Amino acid sequence: MNTKSAYWLSHTPTEKFNLIELAHTQRAISNFVKILTKEEIPVEFFEQNKGDSMTDGKKIAISSTINMHNIDSVVGLAIHEGAHCKHTDFYVLKKITNRLLHDNLMGGRRWIELLLNFIEDRRIDNLVYHNAPGYQDYYRAMYERYYYSKTVDQGLKGKEYREENWEAYMFRIINMFNKNADPTALKILPTIYKAVDLKNIGRLTSTKHSLELAITIYNLINMHFILNSKDKHQVQENKKGAKHNKTSKEEIKKAFSKQENFLKGQTHKTSLSKKETKQVEAIGKSNIKINDVKVLDTSCPVHVIEGMTPALIESNLYGVFGINDLKFRQQVEDGINIGKKLLRKLQVRNEQITLASKRLKSGKIDPRRIYAANFEDDLFYKIDRSNYKPISLHVSIDGSGSMEGTKWWQVLTNTIALGYVALKMDNIDLTISIRTSGKNPNLSSQTAQIPLLILAFDSKKHTLRDLKRLAYYKCNGLTPEGMCLNALNKYIPNSSYYLDSYLINMSDGYPTFEMGKDLNYRGEEAILDTAKSVKNIKKKGVKILSYFIKSSTTETKSKELNENFQIMYGKGASFIDPKNVNEVTKTLNNLFLERNLIS
Repeated sequence: MNTKSAYWLSHTPTEKFNLIELAHTQRAISNFVKILTKEEIPVEFFEQNKGDSMTDGKKIAISSTINMHNIDSVVGLAIHEGAHCKHTDFYVLKKITNRLLHDNLMGGRRWIELLLNFIEDRRIDNLVYHNAPGYQDYYRAMYERYYYSKTVDQGLKGKEYREENWEAYMFRIINMFNKNADPTALKILPTIYKAVDLKNIGRLTSTKHSLELAITIYNLINMHFILNSKDKHQVQENKKGAKHNKTSKEEIKKAFSKQENFLKGQTHKTSLSKKETKQVEAIGKSNIKINDVKVLDTSCPVHVIEGMTPALIESNLYGVFGINDLKFRQQVEDGINIGKKLLRKLQVRNEQITLASKRLKSGKIDPRRIYAANFEDDLFYKIDRSNYKPISLHVSIDGSGSMEGTKWWQVLTNTIALGYVALKMDNIDLTISIRTSGKNPNLSSQTAQIPLLILAFDSKKHTLRDLKRLAYYKCNGLTPEGMCLNALNKYIPNSSYYLDSYLINMSDGYPTFEMGKDLNYRGEEAILDTAKSVKNIKKKGVKILSYFIKSSTTETKSKELNENFQIMYGKGASFIDPKNVNEVTKTLNNLFLERNLIS
């Protein structure tokens, strides 16, 4: 579909946008408003029971029902309201009662406010339309949706709304920019056209000017009715250009009412529930991406979360976060204590090794040898400094439901320990990811599962507080092993002369995932697909250490599991008891202390 928004949308959904798409759209619209207003004006989705009021100049509400058919008009409306925030003087609107009381005009308040809204809209839209040409397509889409329709066109061309009354004048005035407008349809309409002077609307430079013009037009119409009171409700005799209308007056009146509501800022906006609002807010504050990966004979979207933010945890967007209860807090504290002990053994990695070479033919002059120098002596020296080679570790954990219990507690403790060490060491970087599946954050479906990769911790940019948030994860979901590893590949750096890159995998089962009738990811196909994903990671020179965490249910199939696990992760893959997960930490401890130096 040809829309202006298609240029910045990550993809073009055909149905109503899901929560992630809504959050991305909200972020984009916020940027448009920020560029226009040069202010941080919040753009929020309309919430239930909060009314359909016009922007108050401090924030903008948008509808949650967005699709490729209406997105441009939604953006246009938000920009229009942003223009109000920038150019409309809300103090004038707030104090309008005082102005009307002063001139004894309270009886005409309804019409004056409608005229004011119409004129002020023309004034601010003219400013944006000419000063920000990049927004013109969004404006056109907005007017197509809220102003232009066949019903309105027929109303302007037909016999309806040609009676000398307030409703007819208002219908004709607020549609005076329509190509089907008839300036001669009512007696003093030509005078009103001249007073408004749409082509030169830029002459109005403030909301106060718009109000004065609205009052002027009101007084013109009101005086006309007073002077012609006998003809007030009679149909005009001059019906030139009027056509017989197949559309009923009730239909035209309904379209006119929609236009009135637009002018009042009461456009219909579909609301989000409180829960959905929190979820969209969480997505907006989190870095969530959707990576389409090839799997078997199709493709599948993998949702990637970069960081576990408090908003994401509180909203429980994917159904994989729980309450940080006391038992998990204990795992966190135990992990930190283990990390402190491990750190004391690893301080040597922060040390620099220095080697001084003397009696050289080139380099720096050694002052201690000058006194005994002769033409045959070598007076130069050189100092070589070497450091431990930096290590990049990516610990990727199976977070499926089968890991719940002792397995997870032990993995959590040892992973926290490694995270603590990485935070304190200069040449060890650690990323922790969790592979699982979660509820698809879609407004229409809360049961569909999607592969989920949570990049929970990165020692280069996160803190101890972020590390502790691992305790909020709740083991749940399936095991979309190869799909998540495929998405994970781009986040693992290549090994080189200056860096050793490792992937440490901890899991406890076969790859398993289902997505409706389109994808049944299990058995030999899933095992080979996972092996292919691992092979692609190895091509980058990444060394893989993989551990299968045993349980009582796996003892009977240990041989089969061992064979399949080695197919997926290589011959170096090994089995460990959940009570001995600390063996992983000991292995890594030895790895850290390898005397692998670079100059």
